[in-house]
Amino acid sequence: MAVTPIEPTGYATDWAGPSAKHATPLPAYERVREQAVQARARRFPAQGDPAATRQAVLQLVDTPNPPLRLFLGEAPLGIAVADYESRLATWREWRDRPDVRPGRSGRAFRGPRGADR
Repeated sequence: MAVTPIEPTGYATDWAGPSAKHATPLPAYERVREQAVQARARRFPAQGDPAATRQAVLQLVDTPNPPLRLFLGEAPLGIAVADYESRLATWREWRDRPDVRPGRSGRAFRGPRGADR
């Protein structure tokens, strides 16, 4: 048995539209709401079609060697790529520091803030 988490994009549904119940907006939070809308638009520039997901999931179920994780749409993959690129950059930065290379006796590990560990 295989388990594959599916990481879908945002879908073009009525989830936050007229069918949703909304509280009365407080003017003090208008700027926060605007920032949230802009952030969502950057993360999900093109919404996915829920009907198109069906074929991808059925194909995943039928494959003999499924992937560890399936990204549907551009946004989830973009988020994962940015996250891993950031991690790799940090690992490479610390790998190349002469004071943290393995095999050097008598040298204390200096963390990001210079604290001995």
